[in-house]
Amino acid sequence: MPAAYRGVLLDLFGTLISFEPARLPELQVGGERIRTTVGGLASPLAAWVPGTTPEEFLRALVTVSDEMARARAHEHVELPSRERFRRALERVGCDDTHLAEAAVHLSRAHMGIVASATTLPDDHQVLLAALRPRYRLGLVSNFDDTATAYEILRRHGLLAYLDGVVVSEALGLRKPHPALVRAGLSDLGLAPDEVLFVGDTFAEDVLGARAAGVDAAWIDAQGRGVPETAEPPRFRLRSLAELGPLLVDP
Repeated sequence: MPAAYRGVLLDLFGTLISFEPARLPELQVGGERIRTTVGGLASPLAAWVPGTTPEEFLRALVTVSDEMARARAHEHVELPSRERFRRALERVGCDDTHLAEAAVHLSRAHMGIVASATTLPDDHQVLLAALRPRYRLGLVSNFDDTATAYEILRRHGLLAYLDGVVVSEALGLRKPHPALVRAGLSDLGLAPDEVLFVGDTFAEDVLGARAAGVDAAWIDAQGRGVPETAEPPRFRLRSLAELGPLLVDP
């Protein structure tokens, strides 16, 4: 029964925090204007790789991102954002002597734009305030920049609600590897059967929780249903707000 839980672990993006692509800068790519953080990187890009256009850099970044995504799908390894930018900068001819510093510079600028495009729905903060007196709360996120994860939490006033924060970049592994959820359990000081994990991605959140022996509440915001042949999670929600009736007033 829900009353047996003593702690709740929450995913970040798509669960606790919303990401608003419409807040990203625009960039002209061919005959189309798209929303991308690279639209805000023209100045640092010109400083580190003169002559490279944002459109050229975007193509390199997308190629590198696809390569890294394919690798981590099998190995569940998380490489930092600065490594993704280092590889992209290398492809567009950044001077080797400046490559590491340039990668950090552009990654930080990129992450600043990402953080500014996040929002905290009002009912999410209300829910955390209701849960806080009853449960130990933690965050477990797949994200490639730990400092920015903390900045997003600070920006939205969420750190005060949390007893622990686990970010994949800091561990070098990502969900569904069970190491992240196990680290979250350690932060809360609770056993797997005492904690509920809440997330919006079945393949990462539900399977990562299950691998660690933790019940999951899956936010199926699109109403797509459990993937064929997959075992359903303990709870299936349409929004984070539906967690309240389960845990606050069961």
